[in-house]
Amino acid sequence: MTGSASLRLLAVLALRNLWTHRAKSLVVGALMALGTFLLVLGNSLLASVEVGMERSITGSIAGHMQVYDKHAKDELALFGGGMMASDDIGQISSFAPVKAALKDLPDVQAVVPMGITMATVALPGELELTLTRMREATHQGDATSRTRLFAQVLQIVAQMKKDTQHTLSLTSDVARVEQDVAIFDHVTAPEFTLFLERTPLEALEYLDTKLAPLAGDGRTAYMRVLGTDLDQFTKEFDRFVLIEGQLVPQGKSGMLLSRRYRDEFLKNPVARDLDKLYDAVVVQGHRLAYDAKLRDQARRLPAQYARITYDVSAEAAAKLEAALKAELKLPDANLADLMKAFLTIDDNNLAARHAFFEAQIVPNIREYTAEIGKPLTLRSFTKSGYLKAVNVPIYGVFDFKGLESSDLAGGQNLIDLPTFRELFGAMSEAQRAELAAVKARVATRDVGRDDAEAALFGDAADIQGVQAQAAVGFDEFSGEALGDIKKAAEAATADRRFTAVDIDNGLVLTAAVVLKSRDRLVPALQAVQGALDQAKLELKVVDWQKAAGLVGQVIWVIRGILYVAIGIIFLVALFIIHNSMVIATIDRTSELGTMRAIGAQRLFVVTMFIAETLVLGLIAGIVGSALAGLFVGYLGQVGLSAGGVDVLVFVFSGPRLYPSVSLMHQLAGVATIVVVSLIATFYPALLANSVPPVVAMQAKE
Repeated sequence: MTGSASLRLLAVLALRNLWTHRAKSLVVGALMALGTFLLVLGNSLLASVEVGMERSITGSIAGHMQVYDKHAKDELALFGGGMMASDDIGQISSFAPVKAALKDLPDVQAVVPMGITMATVALPGELELTLTRMREATHQGDATSRTRLFAQVLQIVAQMKKDTQHTLSLTSDVARVEQDVAIFDHVTAPEFTLFLERTPLEALEYLDTKLAPLAGDGRTAYMRVLGTDLDQFTKEFDRFVLIEGQLVPQGKSGMLLSRRYRDEFLKNPVARDLDKLYDAVVVQGHRLAYDAKLRDQARRLPAQYARITYDVSAEAAAKLEAALKAELKLPDANLADLMKAFLTIDDNNLAARHAFFEAQIVPNIREYTAEIGKPLTLRSFTKSGYLKAVNVPIYGVFDFKGLESSDLAGGQNLIDLPTFRELFGAMSEAQRAELAAVKARVATRDVGRDDAEAALFGDAADIQGVQAQAAVGFDEFSGEALGDIKKAAEAATADRRFTAVDIDNGLVLTAAVVLKSRDRLVPALQAVQGALDQAKLELKVVDWQKAAGLVGQVIWVIRGILYVAIGIIFLVALFIIHNSMVIATIDRTSELGTMRAIGAQRLFVVTMFIAETLVLGLIAGIVGSALAGLFVGYLGQVGLSAGGVDVLVFVFSGPRLYPSVSLMHQLAGVATIVVVSLIATFYPALLANSVPPVVAMQAKE
């Protein structure tokens, strides 16, 4: 018999036997189809997640690769590692050699300088905000607004005095408390109102220097800032989208705030909390009645009413009071009580209260403590350990497209690279030259041991002069207007300029490499590392997944969980198929013995069993693969929701994942189930091979 004839015979016998034992074949085939379905589905979802995650990371801040110090103590983690910004990833003393070594490589589209650090932002309290507005109104000659704002100051002072008097029984420093109360009484006295009307600048100086310190500090927020070439960054990272304001003008110092960060840390707390409750209850469908955490957030909301009443103007307050009386049906309540009642929310009134708040209240309050067009003071500890403060003008607000609800992507705020260097503690060439000039102007001389004290502290005449000055008091800001000094400092910051040469010739922490094609990642990695080595730069390059730190390893966790689950399923399938084939072999003992008796060779019997499994595996695999393809296609149309979970939004590259299936996934699924089935059939085939012809005669008897 020829080879082709043998194959046809084996195929016919396999199909006949599968049909004859169709009940068992159906059970085993369904199990094979299920395994194939899960394998194709899992691999398709995993591949889609990996592509989505790559888009999130490479299109937001990482690029396709990151270059950093080869001798860094810690691994690079752009989205935060175990120690966040305190990780020691070394430094690149100058970006220019890196750019020169990589920019002409055929696969490289752009090389973007970067540096990430943590800064703090001191957010002003209600009193500081009101005093700032009073000063603005004074400079604009708006006496009416100044008087209205001072009325709000008096409300705040009344509450401060009440709180301070409560501490009398808890402190031993009674004199200090009485001194504070005296300041409150002085500000609230009618004479101070006349003082403000006659000499507003002097009155404001008193409020700034005497009253404002008693209010304590405002809130402090931590901010993760990414220093970069802002022009290049906004062009090369395709997820970036400006949603408010404008881009920072080329060559000027400035900041772009992340919308996510601004909403979380810089938004009016009442507006922020109300938005969160609205999103949880109205958008996501949770219920305050059944969620203790949300219920607790709602319970705390009315206590924050003063954050609204202190912030609205007198004219707006009158209109708001009338609107709230009509809305709440409380004609005799004052504004404070109305706001408390309005902010008392439940599942039934939340949507209406949120809509009213957006329409009637938000336009009349300062929604954000940091405004576009105004400077924000960033403070950071430099690498040397000293505190550095920099005023940075805010030019706009941005989002990363598709990642609007992700805290991981939204945690980065963008600043220009020279400002980052200043926060980091690196000195520019201009600063070094200025320091050298200062040193040259300062006269230095050798001082002996006997003259050291006089040199450090001055002679007797100098000391007497200092003591005389101390007797009459000393004010380092005497004759100066603090508000004008601050305004001048902000203007100087806004006018700070730099060139492209300044960006290149200076310190960076990393450099992002953007490729022309993501498919060229592996050869491009080798080419980039080779170029760095050839330029004798002590730097190393890692791909986007390693550069993302723990976030980038999520894909390995998902892959591990998927493969373990599929492995368990296939292990179960292996035993079921194995047992089913063993039982089938025993049931077919008579048939096998007869085949051997009429001349069938052992190899033919083994091959027949393998052929049956192969045919069944192919049919079941194709069916399972086709069903998986249809299901993934359906998911690709409707999307798989991230459920508002931040990590899932990030790895899905948006609020929904739209997976796709490839032919390779389907072929791999079919091939895998066939191999597993053949392995499971190996022992039953050997068992069938061992049946002697005489068994057939015994079975017939």
